[in-house]
Amino acid sequence: MKKRCNVLKKICWTAIALFAVSMSVLSGCAKKADLELGKEAMKRGDYRAAVEFFSQALKKDSLNPYVHYNLCFAYASLDSIEPSLGHYVRIAELGSNLKDDKALKELVAVLISIEPYPSSVIPMPGMNQFKGAFSPKGDMIAVAASKSDRADIYLVNLDGSNAQKVVSGGMNTDPVFSPDGGSIAFVSDRDGDEDLYLYDLTTREVRQLTRNTAQDFAPSFSPDGRDLVFVSNMDEMLKWEIYTINIESGRIARLTNNEYWDGFPKFAAGGQSIVFSSKRGKTEDIYVMRRDGGGVELLYSSPADDNDPTLVQENLFFKSEKDGEWEIYRYNIERQHLLRLTNNEWPDWNPRVSHDGTKILVARKSGKRWVLHFLNLAEPVSTDFIVSEIKRRRQE
Repeated sequence: MKKRCNVLKKICWTAIALFAVSMSVLSGCAKKADLELGKEAMKRGDYRAAVEFFSQALKKDSLNPYVHYNLCFAYASLDSIEPSLGHYVRIAELGSNLKDDKALKELVAVLISIEPYPSSVIPMPGMNQFKGAFSPKGDMIAVAASKSDRADIYLVNLDGSNAQKVVSGGMNTDPVFSPDGGSIAFVSDRDGDEDLYLYDLTTREVRQLTRNTAQDFAPSFSPDGRDLVFVSNMDEMLKWEIYTINIESGRIARLTNNEYWDGFPKFAAGGQSIVFSSKRGKTEDIYVMRRDGGGVELLYSSPADDNDPTLVQENLFFKSEKDGEWEIYRYNIERQHLLRLTNNEWPDWNPRVSHDGTKILVARKSGKRWVLHFLNLAEPVSTDFIVSEIKRRRQE
């Protein structure tokens, strides 16, 4: 009898243990279900339903950073800023690595009106830095800079060190490295009007590429280094069109022909298409066309002027005055997601993007001087700074 009682006792304890395990599993499934249902609601754009599902998950596990993470995005999609910020602070308090997620930090930075990627000055004391361009490796830049109104071309490291003047004489601007890093194309008015020139970094020789009485500017290399795309009014004085020139033969081909301003052309990474801006509507918008000028398609538009585009894979970088001042933006074509990269009181111009899309140079006018700034898109603003800004915002 005693042996039987012991067996029954074991069975009871086993049943209790199995019940506890099963309840734990079911509880876990419930959490997963709430999270998954919330994510599905987010995908279909039903953000209110997403908040409800995530909130249910939070009731069951208030310390789950993944729930707070998803609530950040869901509330932001409903323009509920304070709840979104509150969940980010909670993620940071929990010590989760999710606090350092790039997409999340970009979102929160925009919500509190700070730049998601801090900028640093390229120091060239006492000089106007009009434009800059990255070398293919991204470790050096070519800068059009001047202490007066006549700019020269300099080579300089990202920290401003080892500045070397390589081109002088006339007004020299619009520098751009060849894909192999062996030469720099630029614009100069040394012969009386703006033409395209090529500087060889090895021989230090300068070669004139275009010879006309028009204004040729805004050159950009094709990925194979054989051609430059540029803007000119060589056919009609008041019509700015896009052209290509073969560097070896000098042969010029006209790509656009219409009644509207076409400008800021740049080859896309694959070399088979060119992005540019055009005022074909009420405002200046961004378009893409084939390398031969055909197949023009609208890529991005807004109620404001958007121009000076660069396309790196699925990311379109450009400047726009959609929020008042000229600022720099990144638009993910696949996700149709727009991110404001600069947010300050000064106009930002001439965005130049590295080949891999991880670095940007921006010319920012502060007072009477243009100063070149560098943004590293691999290093977003620190979590500590974001949290401190949120807390400061709440105290105001």
